[in-house]
Amino acid sequence: MSQVPPGAARCRVCAATLAPGSASCPRCGADQGGETCPHCDAVAGVSPHPELRFRCDVCGGPRIPVTDARIRRSGREVPLLQQARAAASARAGWRAAGIAAGALLGFEIFLFALLLLVLGAKVGLFLAGLLTVAPVAVFAVWAVRRARARGRDVAPALDAAWVSVASDVARQTEPPLTTGALASTLRIAEPQAEELLALLEVNDVVRAPGSAGELGRAPKVRIGPAAPGETFAAGGASALAAEEEALAAGEIAEPSPQRTAHVDPTKR
Repeated sequence: MSQVPPGAARCRVCAATLAPGSASCPRCGADQGGETCPHCDAVAGVSPHPELRFRCDVCGGPRIPVTDARIRRSGREVPLLQQARAAASARAGWRAAGIAAGALLGFEIFLFALLLLVLGAKVGLFLAGLLTVAPVAVFAVWAVRRARARGRDVAPALDAAWVSVASDVARQTEPPLTTGALASTLRIAEPQAEELLALLEVNDVVRAPGSAGELGRAPKVRIGPAAPGETFAAGGASALAAEEEALAAGEIAEPSPQRTAHVDPTKR
């Protein structure tokens, strides 16, 4: 047996011994990042989830990881994450109720068919069977519909929570904020970061190139093609317009599709 060095780091979930600087457990795969869960208040890591995206390793509630310790969350995502968890829990409860009602309905139909074979077709037997089977069937259908309705509430709540955290990242990150940087900070793929930037633009947190802000006010964040050392200071808009004209005339090559967000420091 190998002896564990005294004071060695251990996994928060399965207590396995961790190598120095390990980001995840080699045994159970649990994330070792120590953030407080908004659901159970445990200091625990998160694990990927196909629907919740990331969930707490302790309670299983939806979480949003932020790898940059300098980012301060506004907390606006907490009630949204709790709403998503409540919807997922309610959906699971209604699914269980629907499954139980379906099983009971099947048993009642089997019993009713057996009585028909033994006693024969009688009006009283039909009425008794109808009064017994119909309520269970109605409840099973209603439970399935409720489960689907609650399931549709999960994704919108999660989207709103991720937009809130992405807004915090955009406002606290020095320009330029690229999709790669946003993806790294939130531990997501770059296509997902592109979708987040699009949602931020819809919510007026970021602006696409060429979109003007309100009169007399600069936009909070601008998105444009990434270029080394590019900033949207004085003359930046005219430089971007000249580049677009040159691109249309075929004088320059197609720019990189990488998107970058530039934050106006006066709007933080």
